[in-house]
Formats: sequence, structure tokens, C-alpha cells
Amino acid sequence: MWPRLSPNDLELFEPFRAPNENSSAPLKAIFFDIGSVLIDLDWDSFFARQHELNPDKKNFSVDTMMARVRENQLMVKWCTGQVGPFAYIQGMLEAAGHAPETAHRLALGLDRLSNGVFAPALVKELSSLIVGPARPRVVRLIQRLRKHGYIVGALSNATPWHESDIMRTTSLHELFDVVLFSQDVGTEKPDPHIYKAAFEAAQRLSLLRDGTKSTSATETLTPAQLAFVDDTPINIHAARALGWQASLVCLLKDEHLNRVHSLPPDELAQLSTEAKNLVFGEHAAQRVESLFVNLLS
Repeated sequence: MWPRLSPNDLELFEPFRAPNENSSAPLKAIFFDIGSVLIDLDWDSFFARQHELNPDKKNFSVDTMMARVRENQLMVKWCTGQVGPFAYIQGMLEAAGHAPETAHRLALGLDRLSNGVFAPALVKELSSLIVGPARPRVVRLIQRLRKHGYIVGALSNATPWHESDIMRTTSLHELFDVVLFSQDVGTEKPDPHIYKAAFEAAQRLSLLRDGTKSTSATETLTPAQLAFVDDTPINIHAARALGWQASLVCLLKDEHLNRVHSLPPDELAQLSTEAKNLVFGEHAAQRVESLFVNLLS
């Protein structure tokens, strides 16, 4: 679930421009993705235990299960509020190989899995494995940006469970001026509507800071005055298409990053999706911080 990189994505690693390089439209608002930017994600732990959803399936395959999830757009629907927890649980059980009627009973808690576990509890536990701790260095970066006068927001594709898990470990509403999750907006990145919602939220905050009560007669922001940082190339391309400044966090280990421009496209795509080739924790936080070196110098 770590995003694939292509040669065309390498230009997205550039730091944000310094204020004096963009005096006609200086940055005023900066939005951060949460997963792999503010916090670490652990997809490997999630995948390693998927077989527990159907331990009797002799030929169980995580790849097959996740292909079914993608085909049914289950995660997208869950992240955008189109389905609730029951439908998500049943959908995951069906993707794991259970017949619809069996998955329905398991999701209701009327039956247990063959290992004796209630399916709803296990599905929720597996979901929680993905969410890691916040990166202290990125937290301090966000605090510095706010002290410099920037409006700083969170813009994340996340399920309701993930939002709850993140909130337990990170005080998002104290850290950010505005927090937008996909299920609250009803759409997810890279859909332009979620960026529009973020722009409008930043606009309202900017108007309030300027002491302007009207939200229609006066506009204090242009798209070029918004910045966005994410670890997924398609989300960065979408923000740039709307006129935002946007930069991609590079999570490739140094040994791969040093030769990234010479890697064949297929090898680059494969490397970028495997945890063993990526940086996490403090090293990843430094990569995020490097995007802002011009703004805070």
C-alpha cells in the first residue's frame, strides 16, 4: 500500500520556494497528509495477519484478497463515508474468501471465526495495526510553521477507525489550525473536491485573521498561496493541477535515492512499495523537514 513511484514523479521532491522567490503570492497555508508524513504506517503488520480472517482457506493469498478490496472499492467507500463499519467488516470477510451469507453472520457476531475470535473485533484490530506513532520532529516542524504565521492544516484519506486511532496518539486539533478527513468531506484525494474543501477552510481562517467578516465579497487567498505535502504522487499531481504548490516526501532509503534517476521504471516502482527499501521514524521526518528548509531559513 506504499505508493509506486515512476520517473515522472521524481520532480515532485523539490522543496517549497522561499518567500522572496514568490513575493507576488507568498504562501499562507500549508496542508499536511497524515500517513507516512506525520505518522508512520505499518502495512506489513496489517498484511501479515490477513489470513486470520479465514484461517481455513488453504490457498489464501493476501494479493488476491486486496485485489478484491480494490475491485469493490471497499476501502474508498469506507474512507469516504459511503459505507459504515458493518459493511466494511462484511466486505473484508468476503474478500478473505467467505461466502456472503457467512460473512454477514460473522460481521453480526452471530458466529465466530474458526479460531474462536469474533470477526468484528479482529477486523478492527488489524486496522489499528496500520497506524503508527507521530514523528516528534514533524510535530515540532508544524509548530514552527504556525509560529511563523502560516495556517497549517491536515488533509488525509482515512477511515473513521484510523481517525480514532490517530486522535488517541496525536492531538490533531491542537497541532493543526484545521483538520479534514476524507470521510468528513465525502470524497478523498486526488478528487479536486477535497482540495476545494481545504482551500475554503483556509480561506475562512485567513479572512478571520484579517478581521474580515464576509466570506464572499473578499478573498484573501489564491491557490498558489496554498502548499501541500504528501507521500503519494497522484495526490501531489492533483494539487499542482489546481495551482497549489505541492511537494512529495521521498521515503526511499539513501542507497536507492542516490541512484534513483538511473533506476529502470519497473525497478523503481517495485522498490517504492516495499518497506525494506523505505525510511521511517526520525529519518523520514528529516525528509519531510527538508521540504521546508527554504521557508524556515
